Amino acid sequence: MYPRIQRFNRILRLRENYRKEEQVILAEERREEDVVLQKLDSLGKEKNGAVDTFRGEAERTVSLQEIWLQRQTIDVIDKYIDKSRENLSDVRRRITGTEMRLLERHRDVRLMETYVDHLKTDAEEELLGVEQLELDDVGVTRHVRSLIDVARINAAYSRNKKEGV
Repeated sequence: MYPRIQRFNRILRLRENYRKEEQVILAEERREEDVVLQKLDSLGKEKNGAVDTFRGEAERTVSLQEIWLQRQTIDVIDKYIDKSRENLSDVRRRITGTEMRLLERHRDVRLMETYVDHLKTDAEEELLGVEQLELDDVGVTRHVRSLIDVARINAAYSRNKKEGV
């Protein structure tokens, strides 16, 4: 029984390691999500600044080339924002997949923990049963010896009585 418990304990440790790996991956993906969100926030602020600058240029005289360059700056920032949103979507898709795998790994670990606990309980009950049988054998042996001793004492007492001692 104990080799079986050891074998399933090794399987349990292996599944726990898989779960830890998924947790590490999830943590990395969440950090990556935070970086993308910060980049998006930064790009949003940069775009707002560029738009404000573009609007402010209406109050002063500027060349068409300067207006075109400012508009190009806003367009480039928009492209970066779009790429960042795509990256964010991709990261969130990966996070969802990792969360699903992590949930499955957690279920596997819980299932193995329950099974190993059941095996340990069965082994303990079996051991207690064997110990109880041994104690019963010892008790029966002592009882039989005491009966034999009582019979010998009675026989000796009867003999002594017959002999008149």
